[in-house]
Amino acid sequence: MSRELVKANDVVVHKHVKIGLNPTIGSFVELGLNDMPLEIGDEAVIRSGSVIYGDVKIGHHFQTGHHVLIRENTTIGDHVLIGTNSIVDGNCVIGDHVNIQSNVYVTWGMRIEYGVFMGPCSVTTNDKNPLTTDRSLLEASILRKKCVIGAGVIILPGIEIGENSLIGAGSVVTRNIPKNVIAYGNPCRVQKVRE
Repeated sequence: MSRELVKANDVVVHKHVKIGLNPTIGSFVELGLNDMPLEIGDEAVIRSGSVIYGDVKIGHHFQTGHHVLIRENTTIGDHVLIGTNSIVDGNCVIGDHVNIQSNVYVTWGMRIEYGVFMGPCSVTTNDKNPLTTDRSLLEASILRKKCVIGAGVIILPGIEIGENSLIGAGSVVTRNIPKNVIAYGNPCRVQKVRE
């Protein structure tokens, strides 16, 4: 789908968009919003109301819920789900087999590794000084392989959640969490080893 502009069934596909085999695209979807290259792999399911900017590369078997926003300079692996009303705010790397539930905010600059689960309404942050406009001061977080982020968790700027760790629902994560633990609370603290 590499044309100047295609509009059919309320779907807008800007130039420089390449979509793999057998896509399912809902109504009111816009792809390649900033006219930069957008690549989406085979078997994609992009549900209604979603917007994906250009300068994004997405693997095979990608799915969105309804009304998902994905900003530029983002790479997304294979078998990734991004749930309804979720935002990936650009300059992000999301690995294979990641499951991001509904109403999740993935802030600018995040790194999310293989097999991570982010529960509904979880939020990441990257700005210790919200009044500045200097992006060089932003501190994105890293979610290591197979960690689980419970519903409603808030992760403060520059935090690393260790591989295979589980963060309990409603926690506020203010410091790094090591691998293979269960942690929860406000502030979030390690409670026990995860087996």
